Amino acid sequence: MTLVALYRSAPLRQRISKGYSVYVPGHGRGAEELVGSLLAGPPPLPAGPSGQPHTVRGSARARAALWVDTGRVSLHDPATRARTAEALAVSVARVAADVRRRGGLLLPTGWQQQPDPLAGLCADLHSAEVLNPVQREVFTNLVREHTASLIALGGRQLYGPGGVAPGGSARLSRSFDQVSTRYLDSCAPEHLERVRTRLRQEERVGRLEVMDVSPLGMPEAQAGEDVTVRLFDAQVTVAGTLAHALLVQALSMWSRDLERTGRRVRQVPQFLLEQNRARAVAHGLAAELRVDQTRRTEEPPRTQSAGRAVRTLLSELLPYLRQLDATTDELAPLFLGVEMAGSAAASGFVRNENDLLAHWHREDRTALAPERLAQGLASPDWLTADHCGASNRAVGHGSWAAARVWLTDRLAGPAPQPDRRHEAQRDRRPESRREPGRPAPLTADQLLDRLARPDLPAPEVMDALRSYCRAGGTLDLTRPLRSRGRDEARALRRVLRPRAGQRVRCEKPPVSWDDATATRALRAAGEQGVALMHWDLPAQDRARVREALRGMGRAPGGVRTVLLTDTNYTAREDERRGTVEVLLVAPREGTDR
Repeated sequence: MTLVALYRSAPLRQRISKGYSVYVPGHGRGAEELVGSLLAGPPPLPAGPSGQPHTVRGSARARAALWVDTGRVSLHDPATRARTAEALAVSVARVAADVRRRGGLLLPTGWQQQPDPLAGLCADLHSAEVLNPVQREVFTNLVREHTASLIALGGRQLYGPGGVAPGGSARLSRSFDQVSTRYLDSCAPEHLERVRTRLRQEERVGRLEVMDVSPLGMPEAQAGEDVTVRLFDAQVTVAGTLAHALLVQALSMWSRDLERTGRRVRQVPQFLLEQNRARAVAHGLAAELRVDQTRRTEEPPRTQSAGRAVRTLLSELLPYLRQLDATTDELAPLFLGVEMAGSAAASGFVRNENDLLAHWHREDRTALAPERLAQGLASPDWLTADHCGASNRAVGHGSWAAARVWLTDRLAGPAPQPDRRHEAQRDRRPESRREPGRPAPLTADQLLDRLARPDLPAPEVMDALRSYCRAGGTLDLTRPLRSRGRDEARALRRVLRPRAGQRVRCEKPPVSWDDATATRALRAAGEQGVALMHWDLPAQDRARVREALRGMGRAPGGVRTVLLTDTNYTAREDERRGTVEVLLVAPREGTDR
């Protein structure tokens, strides 16, 4: 075989506009006046790696906000991205010092005590370079498809002395000049005019730049030839903004691969996109997003958590993040907290900067004072630090370390395939013990997908559960269930729990399979095929139950144990309680042992 051609979509340039708000204590319109005077005489700012000096600009629609603009920069390798982050952090610090000299404070967007909070709400703008109209169309549609995930990941809420408001994006929930992106069949002028007509009919605006993704860029940001992504609220730190820039870069490379191979992005129905967008704006990473089932209309609507959607997006972008030589440190602010919150039994992990500010406020009631935040923005080192990672390390060092190993392994790529010269040796290895014609065991996700079918007969539920139990290793459904939507996870647990007569309530952690409660559960599983052991006890005793179960080893008679529930809840009088549920699944007589 002869290699005829090799293609690799290298990264193009990107323009980053980093947003902040200005606050002048005790003056109603002082922030707007200060921004005007600063724009009239801006401080000198350093140049980025490209040699182009950074600039500072404002906007008529957000009069108490300003942006530090990098110009077009290349983000093709970690060293260049690090220099870009350092230069941007120095620029922000200089602007913060100039604002203070004029009697104001530069703050993260969303400060509640602004005379007009809307005037300071702003986005971080990422304008990606494109080379032709087809790339413009495909990139716009690709980002559009992931609108809800990106909003949930980058949303920022209002904050103040009392803490952080719940929800997703304060800016988008109050915005009258930003609407959801329409699908582009083409970037030909006549088609774009039809999109403008639809916007006038449906939204009473006729400008493409009001969409979440502007296919013709943002003229006010000197990005008229790019595609501008307006989904990310302005982040507190430069580290968070550069992580989002890396995400946009990977999406751009993906779209170029699609364009080169003649493929297009599927058209997610507009009503579904707007419904999921509204959920992400309202609830952030706690949102339950509907799954597109256009081709499976006979199935009931399914949902997935925004966190699971973010993890799915990471998996899809991994080939391009590897091409960019993305490092664990660069992506940690985006994905580590989401992974830890989805896979760990403990709570309180920081998933994004909304969670970060809330964590700071819980630890120190004065942490969100404007003077303290303004001091942070005046320090380049503070701006480029991974504060989300530091907070997660403090909450659970072991979970944080495990999540870093997980992300490092994902970025390292799959293991290399065996050399063809060794095929003969591989063919002589012992064959699998699985019987010929017998299907492979179900994975956890395959099991849950099968159980999600409506009106599944009890024998089929039992067959699916036994198939899952044929897999080796620890059987744990808690993490796969957490990655589903809350309503779907609750429904799946109801399907998996046996009838009342097959449930055994346990008062304390077991010592061995000879305990009275364990013996009752084993007997029920042997007679009925499945039983459930249930513990409801103080939250601090949950770990003792798990340790006891591990110490007991395999159950006798080929019975497999499946961890179904392992969580805390708040009972009456704010008492913290824990629930652990374990399924005992007996093999079919004569098989599965």
